[in-house]
Amino acid sequence: MTRQRFRGLYLQNTGHPLCFSFVTYTPQTREQMVACGDLRADEESFSPVLFDFLLFVSEGILGASPDAAFALGYDDVSIVASRIRGSGVQHEYLIAINPFAWNDSKQAVLQHLRDILARDLWDGARLRRGDDHPSPSD
Repeated sequence: MTRQRFRGLYLQNTGHPLCFSFVTYTPQTREQMVACGDLRADEESFSPVLFDFLLFVSEGILGASPDAAFALGYDDVSIVASRIRGSGVQHEYLIAINPFAWNDSKQAVLQHLRDILARDLWDGARLRRGDDHPSPSD
């Protein structure tokens, strides 16, 4: 029996070409980090949700190695909206791809991601039946 590496993370198309629905266990906002002392009010913060999204897309869905130069970066994504799911342990985020500084590499990654998420075998967390990391030509 294999254990799912990104357990509890889910990603779905929204119907908009630049937006995705992303569910994660990382709901902490900047205000929450300041309130609990993890961040000073004058410090810059980075959203752990966006890092979760990029890591899940690159490694969990597209199968890119952790040391590979991945075309999408932190500045290429943003959170548009969020909501609590169920008992509040998970949050769902509307993640938008920012089309600024766009290039062919970013377009290829985005298209590959859309193709995978559109497959009948995509269950929100992975492709079923061992088809985990298909090539872009599939």
